[in-house]
Amino acid sequence: MGRWPRLQGGVSVTHQPRVIRSLVFVPAHDPDRILAAAAMGADAVGLDLEDLTPGPDKQRARELFRSMARELSAKGVTVMARTNGFANGMCEADLDAVVCPELHCCNIPKVSSAEDVTRFAALLADAERRHGLAAGGILLRPVVETAAGVRSAYEIASASALVAYMGGVAGGFWGDLGASMGLIASPQATESLYLRSKVLVDVRAAGVPFPVGGGASADKDPDVVRRFAQENRHLGYTGSFTHANPAEIAIVNEVFTPTVEQIAEWQAILPELEKARDEGTIVVTINGRLYDAAGIPRVRDQLALAERLGLTGLSAP
Repeated sequence: MGRWPRLQGGVSVTHQPRVIRSLVFVPAHDPDRILAAAAMGADAVGLDLEDLTPGPDKQRARELFRSMARELSAKGVTVMARTNGFANGMCEADLDAVVCPELHCCNIPKVSSAEDVTRFAALLADAERRHGLAAGGILLRPVVETAAGVRSAYEIASASALVAYMGGVAGGFWGDLGASMGLIASPQATESLYLRSKVLVDVRAAGVPFPVGGGASADKDPDVVRRFAQENRHLGYTGSFTHANPAEIAIVNEVFTPTVEQIAEWQAILPELEKARDEGTIVVTINGRLYDAAGIPRVRDQLALAERLGLTGLSAP
């Protein structure tokens, strides 16, 4: 299980945060598309009651959510939800429908300020109590989709200890980010590099343990998908939102999965490095290579992912 320093101070959650390599969103009112997405190999599937669910179908999405969440969870898929915003009481209605033991994380749409997060967290806690769950058991992922959100990313990420996944996004001409920023994105989404970088620094500074962001490029060429995912990983993201497409998901999962060689190296050096740290030594030379104890938490998170994927017992070729 990954670390989460932000839990210090008495905050406790039912769902512990962990590396989410790939996240896809699907319309929450369409069981066939939900189950198809669950079979594509993504770590997490987000049932989207907001933009992907038309107005006339929102109530159907609410009625379906819990049964679909149980089915996804039984398949080993991490369940997320994206609710509607605060207008017309839709957020409250959505939360009343989606809160359940299987829900790992709520995505908060179009967040522009810390107040949006604290308001949403309070509504979520109320819904948890109404449904017999411990308040604060479900994690949060604020979605940055506006210029104001990008500017206030640090405050947004710091607004609740439940924020476990957050990152900057890419966006097309017709999307919320494009409308807010005036952004004209190329198919490779290179124009979003600053946004993804800026938000990444903010969420890391706020202590968000597993930044999931980056969005997806419009170009579905495998080389472009791989380059974009690698860029996000090198920036410091631990996972990425991507299209509900098996080929894209496979590429993103591969990029955000440590290699067998890395896993073997980390398993070999970690006990010695931790022992040295406990004795007060920060930098250690092991087998002629310099290691810094600052890297221990990240390595432990990656080894937890490898164990979850059944990779820790494999031998390097």
